[in-house]
Amino acid sequence: MQHASIAAVVASLTLALSPIVTTAAVPVVQRTPRPLLALSPCPDEPTFKCGTLPVPLNRRHPDGRTIPLHVEVFPHTGPIADGAVFTSEGGPGASITIGGQHYQGPTLLAEVSKTRDVVFIDQRGVGLSAAINCDAWQHGGPFYSSAAQCHDQLGDTANFYSTTDVADDLEDVRRALGYGKIDLLGPSYAGNDMLTYTARWTGNVRSIVIGSPAATVGTDPFYAYPPKAWAGMLTSLCRRTPVCDAANPDPAGTLYWLAAQLRSKPLKGTGIDSHGVSHKLTVTENLLANGIMFYADYVGPSEVIQAATALRHGDPVPLLRLAANVDPANGPHDSGTPREESRGHWLARTCVDQPVQWDKGAPAATRQRQYSAAYKAEPAMYGPVSKGAWAAPGYAGYQPLPCIASTWEDRPNFPVGTKITGVPALVMAGELDFGLPPSVVRIAADSLVGSKQLTVAGSGHIPWLWSGCAADLMQRFILTHDLGDASCAQVPESPVWLPGSFPLTTAAAPPARQLRGPSAPADLRRAATVIGWTLMDGLQEMASIQGVTSAGLRGGAVTYQDGQDRPFRFDRARFTRDLAVTGALAWEGKDVDGQFTVKLPNGSTVTGTVHGPYRVYGAALTITMLGRSFSVPSH
Repeated sequence: MQHASIAAVVASLTLALSPIVTTAAVPVVQRTPRPLLALSPCPDEPTFKCGTLPVPLNRRHPDGRTIPLHVEVFPHTGPIADGAVFTSEGGPGASITIGGQHYQGPTLLAEVSKTRDVVFIDQRGVGLSAAINCDAWQHGGPFYSSAAQCHDQLGDTANFYSTTDVADDLEDVRRALGYGKIDLLGPSYAGNDMLTYTARWTGNVRSIVIGSPAATVGTDPFYAYPPKAWAGMLTSLCRRTPVCDAANPDPAGTLYWLAAQLRSKPLKGTGIDSHGVSHKLTVTENLLANGIMFYADYVGPSEVIQAATALRHGDPVPLLRLAANVDPANGPHDSGTPREESRGHWLARTCVDQPVQWDKGAPAATRQRQYSAAYKAEPAMYGPVSKGAWAAPGYAGYQPLPCIASTWEDRPNFPVGTKITGVPALVMAGELDFGLPPSVVRIAADSLVGSKQLTVAGSGHIPWLWSGCAADLMQRFILTHDLGDASCAQVPESPVWLPGSFPLTTAAAPPARQLRGPSAPADLRRAATVIGWTLMDGLQEMASIQGVTSAGLRGGAVTYQDGQDRPFRFDRARFTRDLAVTGALAWEGKDVDGQFTVKLPNGSTVTGTVHGPYRVYGAALTITMLGRSFSVPSH
């Protein structure tokens, strides 16, 4: 969130509100002026200014209780002050002040912050704003019973964390800091904050930019948008990479085959996860839909088609690795400390905001009957995935929401059909956002009449965190209310590596292209491909897991040793059964440089080097060995 000139704090706190323009009446809450919010240098970063604003806990029926809102301001860096940008974090429940503000203020919003203050707010019940701590629910207790315990722990405050309350908190902050019209920046569920603020306080909004907004108003309670979009997304992802495109002519059809195969015959076996730990697994359609397809910044989706093809040919290892990384037996979902992410806030916000298939105030038995009837009426399939796999209860499923375990108020952000006019608006979607696809983002955009809608190629969740182009366009729109030339958004910037296939042996790998040296036999060219893919696979696994130890697909280890010139160490790592790579790599920015030793399938031992760009669209690594150089696509 950004914040206007601190000198403007002396401005009047009783600014007139413009009428809200909607198709249905949205109540305007009358406010009384509040004291100015005193700011002082933040203890951990004095260039930021911190303050706390008490706001009514119960906004519908104020009773004197308050909740402290933590606010941090990055003051404008230039000589001219021109208001403020307000921002917060999504989740819901994630804290913007856990460190994200230190990147967003001076770096992500460098141009905007020359003239605008950036105001960061932890929403009520989040971070330093009295984070809700429901211990069992926070640390992965039983999905429904621990959610009910959290509701009971909150008592009469359970319904006080709606997005309408959060939006009115933002208005109190605006007044307390003395700003006029403000710009709004909302990623993910914070897009709900900003959209709802705009609906309730239209006259106080200069512009709004939301990225991958998690729409709630007007959405399908079964939230079937992601599985319906996956086939198209996987096709787009694979077509963008020549080695994947060449080896996988029908990604959509392969996904349909895999879902049907796991539906009729779940895969049982032992998978080795990215840390090298063994898991006895049953890979179900449910695990595919609710686990693999959401693994690590679409690393799971980037490999699932190739893994399905391998399974089709009798090789389950790649799919078992993907499943091992999301194995529910790894333990319940533990969200760590409430300071970073409050699962209690997620529950309280979700259960009052979201549309559900039951009457939120009905008795438990009635709620269950209503959900069951709604489920029965649903179509059997959501794209390639059955409703039984997608709408599955518990940790590995989405439905029914844990809210069904308790009674809640129903407080939509604004009435269905609301149309907001007169506010410059930009709504961004990530082309490859597997959880919030563009079809969901369009629902939010439809509430903002005349909004600019932009799908950013190759981007996942929250496009401006994936694409420098998207970040530049976001800032340009805040400053000028105009996108200008947005053609750069059609050029993907942040690839992951997609293997063309998962060959069992070197002989099954495609041959690399030779660049120089004496003509190489086909088996040496195939070995060059496997060496490159082994290195790329190891780096990708290291990038997508938490820790410093990873494993080769079919054996060996990859470790990270800090302080070394080439800190990525490969110890007999295997991508195929018959070729093991040992060596050391440096990976800085987009460049890879290293050396390796391999024992080839013919028994000879060879040393060589690798260098070139990695994770760059259209790029290739150069593998040099035996006086020859080969090109292996690194994307």
